[in-house]
Amino acid sequence: MLNQALAIFKKEYEKKGDALILDEYIPADGTYVVVKPSDDGFLIEDAVDIKLDKKMKTIDRTQSQYMDFICLADYYSKVTDMNKAILSSSGKVIQGNNYLSFIIKKESLTNGKLTEEIIDKYYSYLENPRLKYDKKAKALDLYQLAEEKVGQVNQEQLNKIKVWIKENLFALFKEYTGKDYLKIFFYYPEDYKKESERYFIPNIYNNNDYNQKVGNMIYGLPNDNMGLNSKKPYLENKTRKVTFPYLIDQEEVLYQKKFFDYLMNQASAGKLNIYMGEEIKTLDSKNSLDDKFSGIFLRIKKGKEVEIQDYDIISKFNPNFKDPFEYKNILGIDYDRLNASYEKIKTLKGMEKFVNEVMFSKYLSSNYFTEPKDIKINDGVLKFNILMCRTELFNWFYKGNGKNIWILLKKASLSLVKGSIKNGYMTKAADQFNFRLSLKEYFEGGEEMTDVILEMKNKLREKISQKNTSFIENDREYFFAVGQLVSFFISRSKGKKKPLSLANPFINAKRDKVIKEKLKALYKKYNYDIESYSFKFKGLYAMVMSYELENKIDEDMIIAGYLHSNLLYEKLEKEEPDKDKQKELGTDYEEVEEHE
Repeated sequence: MLNQALAIFKKEYEKKGDALILDEYIPADGTYVVVKPSDDGFLIEDAVDIKLDKKMKTIDRTQSQYMDFICLADYYSKVTDMNKAILSSSGKVIQGNNYLSFIIKKESLTNGKLTEEIIDKYYSYLENPRLKYDKKAKALDLYQLAEEKVGQVNQEQLNKIKVWIKENLFALFKEYTGKDYLKIFFYYPEDYKKESERYFIPNIYNNNDYNQKVGNMIYGLPNDNMGLNSKKPYLENKTRKVTFPYLIDQEEVLYQKKFFDYLMNQASAGKLNIYMGEEIKTLDSKNSLDDKFSGIFLRIKKGKEVEIQDYDIISKFNPNFKDPFEYKNILGIDYDRLNASYEKIKTLKGMEKFVNEVMFSKYLSSNYFTEPKDIKINDGVLKFNILMCRTELFNWFYKGNGKNIWILLKKASLSLVKGSIKNGYMTKAADQFNFRLSLKEYFEGGEEMTDVILEMKNKLREKISQKNTSFIENDREYFFAVGQLVSFFISRSKGKKKPLSLANPFINAKRDKVIKEKLKALYKKYNYDIESYSFKFKGLYAMVMSYELENKIDEDMIIAGYLHSNLLYEKLEKEEPDKDKQKELGTDYEEVEEHE
């Protein structure tokens, strides 16, 4: 996996060099001081406060003419991790890796952790790096390679910088406060890369104890996204003579480091979706490609180090649908949201937006990779369905893999509609149900559900308008009528809050016997209040109770009848409707606050 991604990265790196990393580099928040050499020693040329705009994920690159130098110096001066700082224990207060930079937290100037003794010891190791490695043979071998490549330390230059730091650090910068960084960079732009290699070559591997020397080449275990130590023996491959997961040489490990540095830049800028094909395209977490693509996909996350959360090979990503999807107001509900004119959805990006908003109440797209315990949703049904669907939906929207996606959406959409009904979110339930039936038409084809429900409603309207009791013709009509009766019974409640939970046994019923028993119970409970509706109600109730079910329970039709405007409240000739009840159930659809 990593080898394939590295091969693409190498091609880009060979074209652009370190500019591939530095052009988008984002330094940590803090004060950056540029110190230039002069005839009299050194002069502070500029001091700039850099702060990441957390909303835009950018920094102001125009605030200093030295911004390019600052990014270069900062990138080459960082330690791989604090366990590999130049000084161990209390000396970790200084976080640079070479004598050209001096990096500390501002609070170290006042909390007593930084002393002249620590500064002296820090520069003594930089002056003679062999002191750090002389008791570690494998690390010393690596340092010798570094020294052969970059040469000896410039002792004169180092001592001049050391003297200036000791004389000026506390005097000039004592007014700087806060928990962010103070970073002092001496303006020798040509020397930073060389001095960084003096540090990185002996420290780039996970642990030099694992290094193997083969001829003149040294192979080691890379440090990126890898942790192997005495506490993690399970990461070793016990079936091999060399038990370490994999070992790579010096050239390869440096490329890998640069690759992970590049990924960290993208993560810092909020660009978490990485598409690596003929070129590398990076997008923020809310966007996928607008063009066709074949190659490697990475999903990354910023932490103490960059984490690859997801990896896949994409053969043929097409962001456009062959056939546009159309959301239909199948229930015929008349209110602003559902009466809006939705454009046809022609892209995966458009479908994601719709699924996120309508099905998942805008909680899906921000929780694709959130740890379950960190998902802040009080609605258990909604949270369950996000966890059930998010991986497959992400694969569909961002990788174009929609195999069996309707099977998943079919199950989740029904669950979510039921959850909304249970919570009393009738507008949301109607919206979700319309979306569910629209998806069913799109994926399964067949009959137009709008026409089916309209025809069924017209037939029922005609039958309950007759003085002689008619009969229900089929299961679908029967279940729609059941939904109509349930919504009517609930509307007769005199309580301030309607007992919406009464609908649950019907939309979750597995046997027709249960449905008829529950309808009888509701009839006994509310028959005192249905006198004025006896003509139409008695006809509908009699038809339902006398019907013999032929097939399985059709939950969709029960829900359709329940959410649809109620036929029993429609106006007959010479009959005035109950306007208050019609407002409760009919076309107004005002509802409980929809907050999870």
